[in-house]
This record gives sequence, C-alpha cells and structure tokens, in this order.
Amino acid sequence: MTTDIASAIAEAGGRIDGLMAELLPRRTDDVLSEIVWYHMESGGKRVRPALCLITCEALGGTPDEAVHFALAIEILHNMFLVHDDIEDGDTVRRDRPTVWVKYGIPHAINSGDYLLTKAQEIVLLSDVDAERKLKLLDAFSRTCRTTIEGQALDIHFRADERFTIETYLHLVRKKTGCYLACGLVGGAIVAHAEDAVIQALWRLGDNMGPAFQIRDDVIDLTLGKGRGGEIGCDIREGKASILYAHALEHGGRDDVNTLRHILLKSRDETSPDDVQWVIDLYERCGALDYASQRADELVQEAYGVIEELPLASKDFFKQLARFMAERKS
Repeated sequence: MTTDIASAIAEAGGRIDGLMAELLPRRTDDVLSEIVWYHMESGGKRVRPALCLITCEALGGTPDEAVHFALAIEILHNMFLVHDDIEDGDTVRRDRPTVWVKYGIPHAINSGDYLLTKAQEIVLLSDVDAERKLKLLDAFSRTCRTTIEGQALDIHFRADERFTIETYLHLVRKKTGCYLACGLVGGAIVAHAEDAVIQALWRLGDNMGPAFQIRDDVIDLTLGKGRGGEIGCDIREGKASILYAHALEHGGRDDVNTLRHILLKSRDETSPDDVQWVIDLYERCGALDYASQRADELVQEAYGVIEELPLASKDFFKQLARFMAERKS
C-alpha cells in the first residue's frame, strides 16, 4: 500500500509541471532563472502540491482550479529549502551541491526571495472567485509566517539543555505541521469546504506534520536524506530533534554532557566518530524506539481527525497519514 500512496503522490504532484514551466519560464540569458531552475529541477517528492490536489478532489472540488495554489506551495517549499541550506550550512541537497555552494550566499538569498514573491503572485492567479482567492492568500501567508517562526525556534534550541519533547512538538507543529496542512487547506478552500472542515485540516497538520518530521529525524541517521550519502547532518548542525530531547531526559549525566559537547561543535569539527557516538547513544537510551512509538501515536490521532472530515475516501487519507510516518526517504 505504501507503493500505491507514493504513486498517487507522484502522479498528483506531477500535475504542476506544465504550469510551472509556463509561470516560471527558463531564460538562458538570465542568471536568476539559471539559479532558480538549478534548484527546482533537482527533484523533490511533491508531497505538498499532491496533498492540495488530492484533498480538493476528495472534497468534491475541481483539482484544475487548485493547481495554481498547489504550484505556489511547492515553490514556497523550495524557497524554504534554499534558505534553510544557508542557515544549516548544508552543502548537498538532493545529491547535488546546494544553491549557496554553487552560486554563493548572496545569489542563494536573492533566488529564495524571488521564489517567495513568485509563489505569492501565483496564488493571486488562481482560477477561483475573489472570496476564495483571499482565503488562499490568507492560508499561504499564515503558513509562511508560522514556518519561519518554527525555523527560528529550531535554530534557537540547537544543543539547548532545556529542550523537551513538548518543546519539540511545539516547534515542529510550527515548522512542519502548518507547512504540511497548507496544501490540504488550500485544496479544501477551492472545493468550497466549510470553515469547520478547514479548521480540522489545520489540526490534521498538527498530527501529520510532526509524524513526518519524526520520520525525517530518523532517516537522517540512516539514509542521509539526499545528502550525497552523508548521514547525521542533523547531528553536525546541533539540531534539537525528538531523539535529542529523549536522550536529554533518559541519558546519564556523562552521556548528556558528551552529547551536548558534540552538538555544540562546528560542522567541520564534528567527526564521523562523533556522529556514530551520538547514534549509538540514541539507540542505547531508547530514543529511536520512542520516536517510532510517538509517530504511531500521532498517526492514531490523525485517524481521529480524518473521521471528522467529509472525505470521499477516509481510508486513503488514513493510509496517507501512515505513509508520512513510515516513508523511506
């Protein structure tokens, strides 16, 4: 069933390609276009635009009317990635040099800013009436603001000894939950959904988003998330993951001190042995098992929200929620 969900996401996400080529055209004589397309053509799972179009159809709407918003969410996602790579010092994204590495930080910042303005512009081009267009713009702005707030917390709490599971969930609901829910909400707005449905979809993001992020935290230790095979990038960045929060609570004092010492190192100073030591600690203190358990609990909570929604196929959305917590990449 995981394969079916992945295929459905890929098929729905691919529906933005034609519009993207039209509204974000390649220009061979334009350095900004070159930089933007260097990043945009590097791949990506297209989860967020797919959720938008799938939700719109499931609520009785016309997906063609939602394709502009779906594209805008994908462009916003890529804007965040370009800026996130600068902030985290990541040098590889989707198995190729990040934008800031290839073109320099000033060009990377500028291209990210450009993507944000294009995304806003594309929301306003949506083929819907003025009332729904304003609702879409409000959802887009809310998501952009909330995600930036979450990113600020993510940076602030790196290697912080006060970090807790509760703080982690608050952070990722801002950074990932709202961001993931936005596609669902956009599809629902286009489908003329009631306000109660819209609010339920925001709550669904509060469950699916953290489940998605927890899985991301674990994948970083095993598969490298398209970082050219490098694992433990979150450790090198000193990122406050759910694994880190659990280790702070359940690790011994000496282990916690060593953990924080490693996470406070600069990226260049963090050795492969340091990364392996942290991974071993996470295994010893049960952090990996806890992460899996917490993700499953969030999926169960998502099931409860899905039951409230007037969806054509609740089973599909439940499988989708499960996919978020069990995906392999």
